[in-house]
Amino acid sequence: MKYLVTGGEGFIGSKIVERLNCNSYDKKSGQDILNQEKLVKSLKDINTVFHTAAKISVPESQKKPEEYYDVNVKGTKNIVNLSESKIIFSSSAAVYGEYDRKVVEEDKLNPESNYAQNKVDGEELISNKKGISLRYFNVYGPGQGDAGVIAIFIKKALNNDDLIITGNGDQERDFIYVDDVVDANIAAVSYSGSEKVFNIGSGQSIKLRDLAKLIIKLCNSESKIILEKPRHGDLFYSCADITKAKNELNLMPKTDLETGLKKTIDFYK
Repeated sequence: MKYLVTGGEGFIGSKIVERLNCNSYDKKSGQDILNQEKLVKSLKDINTVFHTAAKISVPESQKKPEEYYDVNVKGTKNIVNLSESKIIFSSSAAVYGEYDRKVVEEDKLNPESNYAQNKVDGEELISNKKGISLRYFNVYGPGQGDAGVIAIFIKKALNNDDLIITGNGDQERDFIYVDDVVDANIAAVSYSGSEKVFNIGSGQSIKLRDLAKLIIKLCNSESKIILEKPRHGDLFYSCADITKAKNELNLMPKTDLETGLKKTIDFYK
């Protein structure tokens, strides 16, 4: 099998490249997938494309809607139109919008940001092709940079800086360790069933206030928790029902939150 990872120097993409020792394409935040000539050459003889390239900031997507649409939607359309390969698409739990319970894949989609709408559009493009969309919940792990709340909290806690939560701290999130996300991508390659979309999460949620307290404890930090006003597009509750991933992809998350946090903390020390 020959694989290609778009966004292969990004957080998740780089982990797939490392695991499969495969080719990486699109090293500059999604811009290269707009180059059709270059894309055609890279897609030649490829069996599976892991399409992880995207612009991912929810707040920035509100300020730069056209830029986000170009990369996240037009770029995905290029891959769909130019590739005969199976496509594993990195989607997001953001497509669901606000629910007060665990979400299942059949739930109505209510995107509340331009980024989330981009992912909905991407899924529609993929559904017309031989492909699978993986709706990631909150992915974390070593090397994430400043894209995720856990990485931000850990860096601040290690420096004894304040941990800032936008909102009242009772917001709940489902965090999944990056190695489990790589497992999901690899499982999707050999999947031959009829399902097109899978939730990829841990199936458990934690309040951000409790997450911050746990990170402060594990870092042996003197940081304080500061609450600020919520941001547009942020959800109050987000948690995955992962029944379908368990049954169809034979997936069960291997890394519990505390173990994953310790591994991530060790990376940033």
